[in-house]
Amino acid sequence: MLSRPTQLLRLALPAALVAAGLVALSGSSGTAAVSAEPNVLHAKFRPSTASGPAYDAKSVIVKFKPKATTSARKAALAKAKGTPDVSVTSDVVTVTGDSPAPELLKKVKADPSVELASLNYIRQKSATPNDWLYTNYQKYLSTVRVNSAWDLSKTAGTQTIGVLDTGVDAGHPDLVGHLLPGYNTFNTALPPNDGDGHGTAVTGIIAAGTSNGIGVAGVAWNAKVRPVKVLDDDGTGDDSNLINGINWAVKNNVRVINMSLGGEGDDPVLHQAIQNAVAKGVVLVAAAGNTGSSDLHYPGAYPEVLSVGATTSAGVLTSFSTWGDSVDIAAPGYDITSTAPRAQTEAGYEPYWLGLSGTSFSSPIVAGVAALVRNKWPSLTPAQVMARLKATARDAGPRGTDPYYGAGILDAYQALGGKWTTDFPQGVADKNDQPARAGELIAGVAVSSTISVEGDVDWYKLPTDYAHQVRIDVSGPMFNSGVYAQNFGPVVSAYDENLKPLAFVQKPEPPVDSHGYEIPQPLTASTYVTVPAGPMYVAVRNANGSRDSRTYSLKVTNADGNVGTAPIDAYPVRDVQPANLSSGVSVLVKPTVTFPREVDENSVANGGVKLLNGKTGAVIPATVSYDQSIHRAEIVPASPLAEATPFRIVADGVVSLDPTVPMVPFTSVFSTEDRAPQPVQLIGVGAYLAANLSWTIPPTTDLDQVIVRRNVGSKAPTPTTGTLVYAGTGTSVKNTGLAQGTTYTYAAWVKDRAGHYSAQAAVKQLLGMKSGIAVSSTLINYGGAITIKGSTLRIDNLAYAGLPVNVYVRPKTSSKFTLLAALKTSSTGTLSVTHKPLVSSVYMLTFPGNGILMGTRTADVTVQVKPTISATLSPASIRLGGTTAFTGYVAPAHYGQTVYLQQYGSKVWKSIASVKLSTSGKYAFGIKPAVRGQIAYRVYFPGDADHAPTYTPTKILTIS
Repeated sequence: MLSRPTQLLRLALPAALVAAGLVALSGSSGTAAVSAEPNVLHAKFRPSTASGPAYDAKSVIVKFKPKATTSARKAALAKAKGTPDVSVTSDVVTVTGDSPAPELLKKVKADPSVELASLNYIRQKSATPNDWLYTNYQKYLSTVRVNSAWDLSKTAGTQTIGVLDTGVDAGHPDLVGHLLPGYNTFNTALPPNDGDGHGTAVTGIIAAGTSNGIGVAGVAWNAKVRPVKVLDDDGTGDDSNLINGINWAVKNNVRVINMSLGGEGDDPVLHQAIQNAVAKGVVLVAAAGNTGSSDLHYPGAYPEVLSVGATTSAGVLTSFSTWGDSVDIAAPGYDITSTAPRAQTEAGYEPYWLGLSGTSFSSPIVAGVAALVRNKWPSLTPAQVMARLKATARDAGPRGTDPYYGAGILDAYQALGGKWTTDFPQGVADKNDQPARAGELIAGVAVSSTISVEGDVDWYKLPTDYAHQVRIDVSGPMFNSGVYAQNFGPVVSAYDENLKPLAFVQKPEPPVDSHGYEIPQPLTASTYVTVPAGPMYVAVRNANGSRDSRTYSLKVTNADGNVGTAPIDAYPVRDVQPANLSSGVSVLVKPTVTFPREVDENSVANGGVKLLNGKTGAVIPATVSYDQSIHRAEIVPASPLAEATPFRIVADGVVSLDPTVPMVPFTSVFSTEDRAPQPVQLIGVGAYLAANLSWTIPPTTDLDQVIVRRNVGSKAPTPTTGTLVYAGTGTSVKNTGLAQGTTYTYAAWVKDRAGHYSAQAAVKQLLGMKSGIAVSSTLINYGGAITIKGSTLRIDNLAYAGLPVNVYVRPKTSSKFTLLAALKTSSTGTLSVTHKPLVSSVYMLTFPGNGILMGTRTADVTVQVKPTISATLSPASIRLGGTTAFTGYVAPAHYGQTVYLQQYGSKVWKSIASVKLSTSGKYAFGIKPAVRGQIAYRVYFPGDADHAPTYTPTKILTIS
């Protein structure tokens, strides 16, 4: 029994989730019960054996040619003595016959009306038996940064997800509202109910209600799922079910399909259904498999499908995860929690399962994120979605694309446009990666080591001067898939001095008891070897390719016994430089491959040995030479290698000059040093209260961001001083909010993902400037002119001749300046221009700035314009009781505006009459004084928005 702290929920025992290794937990006992069931196939299916994958024993899948007539189709089935599951008018039918499926397949393939035919392979759910205790509730979400991704997107929108599995518990409270009508490929009249539990768990990982206060959080937050039952209640189904399920999903507008299932067998009919789905815009995601081997696992192995391997929440490959070149990406598939069918939940327990493990549960994490990506960028094609998920994945294991993690571990946040984060650590590579660096053995003395990186091979050498027999024993640590996510299955190969095979033995599978349950115990691989005179080489690796931090033990003793066979190829190289899995390699490196025997020089130079980019697979331009005397090929790259980049040395197609020892392909990886980035080229142009900065980013493979900082004054900032202006991956910024008359000094650096800054800062200084403006008069008469004088100087009064200065003007009633004159400063930094404003106007001048000087702008200066106003008093002398006229005009004319006749008396002017100006600006007043004497008169124009107030000259009227 395993114990753990008391939980708040009582979680249900997953009694029927086959091959999932599930843990049930009681909330009060503090203990956990372990349950797992063997996977049993229906009797009508031929189970998988060493001779090949499982398939339906009596049926095959047939795709007729589109132009094949109905009669031709019937004739083909009659010859094969087969019966179709549907009308022969359908292009794809499942044909059942009395003869065994392989014979039936031969018969239908021979008919000219048949385009494609295949065995009806069996697919199974991809969960693997485990019995560990769940410890951290959905901790795997942070491994792939789904929590952060939800800050960018909380919806899959219209990107409906099809879950092709064992069905679903449609009434589960955490799935209600997230399910659309589904399909049951076994009985279309029935809903896709889940009698197994696998499909409900997979669906919950994708689409369980998030932030609804109960249960678990689905990756795609509020996604809609169409459940399609393609596996029966034992978790088994054949390709006809799977093909029908894919076709139905495509017809019902599913945009992402998850297939947490698979098996051996390349079915061309299934492949074509997948290709058709992709052509219709559907993204397909599938489990890579739980074989712990490199066997191809379909449908995940098809190139159109995103194949997902399984890691722990720490980002380390599990030992059960299928590996190989078909793996595209990895995601957590160990200790996962999800929804469980209510019908399989005991009374008093909540319908959730924890401790789920298998690539079945990695795949829906990726499918959920694929739906989020499609919703954000709905125009992306399936290939583009796959490429984005792979391009944004975080590297793990051997650097670059590798057969264990594919492109790396899913990064939901970066896939949705968020900032990258650090890669997962590779693990520390040892120093005995090739025969040339083999650790030396002493007979009878045990050595210990670890498999510290996925795919690592440890080499050892036993010196000997005479032929004799030895026994090789490799003992691993405890193999217990219920406790450890990574387990060691020893594989031992022995070679002679020329690296020809002497022995081979492996122990990849743990023993099981009479009930089929794994018996935890260390696994040991032992073999007897006849060692010829000369050294013997021993290579040790892990059968499942995973790393294991626990040690294994190797011991070679002199002993006689039954010598086994060595059904392996001769090892193709003696040495490779840089060493496999090494890092920090100089960008000037010239990789070498040393062969253990003579090879054809032309085969080496003509493509047999090459260097590839470890991420993209692109061939690095290089010259390859071969020194026959030492059997060494040297690769000389045409230019220095990119820094902080993985590279792959490949020897494939090299021809051995010994026809009895063919050369097999070889590959080795290394990554270059992470140098400090080269500096940017910084350009700065001053402006008024701003600076326009741009830069050229030097070639780099691990750009984090460009950092720009500023200081006031002439001292350059450092990466930790001054004011931050910019941090990002762009190439320009406008720095606003600056002060006038101030010098600014900017510095820019490239920062890489390792946190290194450019060794040298790119510095740009923009000198502060000042400008002044003055006018010859601030009040002029209409028709008059003013002189505008200005100056532009550096803040220390240094003058620059020829600086472009613009003089602007605007009517006082407008906010929009127009260019009055574009001038150049004199040798003293001054300038002038004459202007005749027609209305009251505002003036200012600017210097726009340049590559060394900040811009300036003066304050506004207002010049008031008074209209011209004339006055005539006629006659100027009258007798008491007589009248006179006070007339005149205003220029420019102000039609309809009121002017006032004012009379002076008691030491003040007082308006005594008013008239409106005519269209020509004229006015006229009649005056009839009531007293004798002299009276002073004038006319007052009160001013408006365009012109200043003004008065006529004073006129004296004499009354006698």
